[in-house]
Amino acid sequence: MNNRSVFINGNSFVSSFCLLLAIFGRLVAASSSELDAGEESLTSLTNTSTTVSTFTWTVGHSCVNWTTAPEAMDGNCARMTKQGLVRCYGGMNNLEMITSKNGKLISAHQMELCGWSQEVLNQLEELQRFPQLRSLTIEYGGFTEFTFVFPEMFHLQAINISWTNLSYISSRTFKRIFALKILDLRWNQLIQLDGPLILPRSFQQLYMAGNPWNCTRNFKWLLLQPEKGRLVVDRENLMCTDRKYKELQMLLVMHYKVKLRRDCQSHAELSNCTCLMHFFTKYYGPVYTVNCSHLQFHSLPSYLPENTTTLTINNNLISDINPLRDNPHYRSVTDVHVNDNRIANIDVLEDTDWLQNFRFFNLHGNLLRKFHVYALDNALNDNHNANILMLSQNPLHCTCKFGMRLREMLTKYKDVVRDGRNVTCTYMKGDELRLAKVLSLNREDICNIDGESDVFIHPIDLLNCIFASLIILILGKLGYDYYYYRYHGRVPWIVMKMP
Repeated sequence: MNNRSVFINGNSFVSSFCLLLAIFGRLVAASSSELDAGEESLTSLTNTSTTVSTFTWTVGHSCVNWTTAPEAMDGNCARMTKQGLVRCYGGMNNLEMITSKNGKLISAHQMELCGWSQEVLNQLEELQRFPQLRSLTIEYGGFTEFTFVFPEMFHLQAINISWTNLSYISSRTFKRIFALKILDLRWNQLIQLDGPLILPRSFQQLYMAGNPWNCTRNFKWLLLQPEKGRLVVDRENLMCTDRKYKELQMLLVMHYKVKLRRDCQSHAELSNCTCLMHFFTKYYGPVYTVNCSHLQFHSLPSYLPENTTTLTINNNLISDINPLRDNPHYRSVTDVHVNDNRIANIDVLEDTDWLQNFRFFNLHGNLLRKFHVYALDNALNDNHNANILMLSQNPLHCTCKFGMRLREMLTKYKDVVRDGRNVTCTYMKGDELRLAKVLSLNREDICNIDGESDVFIHPIDLLNCIFASLIILILGKLGYDYYYYRYHGRVPWIVMKMP
């Protein structure tokens, strides 16, 4: 009997113990499922401290369909978990009410701000209410900039700002978030950064893809500062959207910019020049521009980076342009701006490939007095790429031959010689030296004044008259002999004298 009692008591004890375990297990499961709903992303972020290489920040779906939430009507917030997540919809009108109880502040580890409708985000005081915040998400907002620098925060480790109209961020915005490890700025409207963001030493991952980046701005720090460039996890996915580099990979554009910079700095004569990538094409690669104006150059540079198409070297002391003829570094140069120099001779370019392929040649304000017009005329006739040729403000001197040929060329190529109406030359009238626009001159103005035109009738014209008279005389004699032979049977006397 006693043994039976002991067995029953022991059996009931085991049953009671199992029942308690079942009840406790349900309670734990319920609480854990509730916490998992609000802290799933935070758990992922915490794991990055030990497994950074395998972590992938997922652009949140936390604010998807946020407009369907009841709180969105009034711009209110909701506490999703007791200690974990606070989510606001379009505003923070009731934030103080749901984050305090009996005058005491209730801490939160996660905060999600969905659909901020104002143009600026100026919620500094609200952020300061959560010193224990570890994760901050701001999505689907209409704001374009922050009007504040984040306050000192010692626990905030991850910030996700995505799918907003944010177009500007100061490099100091996140400087005082000392525990920050992950910053996601994808799918906003960011065009440029003032420079690399100032971030704490413990920072690990920065995401910037999906923004309409302007690659004409300075992003060379991605390559020149490797310790900062490596933090941009998706740097290979950054794409340019500006007109010059549209649809090109930012790293590719920056690579050629850095290469050009080093190339120019490595040659002493170009070290003070400005070297720029003019544009980039998928088929021909980078196209460079070198500007060496106002630097006291006495000759054209002996070296230019490969793929340089434009050389601007205005307001210098250059008198020799032979490199355009025989320097292989000028093979791809099509635009040359050498205005306001000391160039007195361009005949060295006659019959050169460069003259037959140039696109823009600016000789304004040099020392040209005369050049082979026929050579320039032939080059322009064969060169279908020629767009602009500038010749004004040169001390040209018009003789009869040169002046008339120059006037004819300026008229023929008026669409190429854009300043043709302003091209002037000096000529002699009696003992007086005069200056006039070439297109306003005629043959009488020049040829009757020039030393070549002392005779009223030019010798060539006189010779032409003699030849014309002889031809008429021979034809008349032939007609006379034919007439007498046909009607009188007489042959010319010279025929009778022939053996």
